[in-house]
Amino acid sequence: MTKYLVLFLNLLFASNLTAVLAWQFQSPEPPSKTLSRRSFLVQVPVATATCISGSIILSSNPLPAVAAITSAAAKDQWTKSLVVIDNLLSNWSANKGGDSIRVELGTQGTTSPLFQIEKALKVLREDIDDIVEFTELSEEFQLTLARADSMAYSANFAGGAGKPTPPAVYIEKAKKEVESLQKIAKELGSLI
Repeated sequence: MTKYLVLFLNLLFASNLTAVLAWQFQSPEPPSKTLSRRSFLVQVPVATATCISGSIILSSNPLPAVAAITSAAAKDQWTKSLVVIDNLLSNWSANKGGDSIRVELGTQGTTSPLFQIEKALKVLREDIDDIVEFTELSEEFQLTLARADSMAYSANFAGGAGKPTPPAVYIEKAKKEVESLQKIAKELGSLI
């Protein structure tokens, strides 16, 4: 929290300094003339960029980097993802709509192990013998996941005026994509 406070104070200081600098660095005109609004607005962005970049560079509290995922954590995430996909299909009738499907797919919220699964797949790729097949399958997995998400998302907005497509149609399309996802996941699992 204190790091963000320091960064905020640096930016606040920079914005105040910017206004002072913009008023002091006037164009070379006789002192009797005042700084016009137009020239002030031209000078403010330059002074702001200079001050902000200087305060960020000189900040003594840089933000911490996010830790990289380990191979063991990636395998654990993958194993949990397989269970989620299997449970999603076996309990399909319990889903209450597109949002509940998207939560399980990890595309809405952060609770599903499928959330940011692409990062785990990149880590797992490092330990695979057949990297080409694994990469192709992981890309297909991600594309199928995106299609399933798209169909579940569309179910949320189906209906309306005219001749609407009922949400059940999109939910059924999402189920077909999740079935394909399960098949691809099993192929990927055999490589891991």
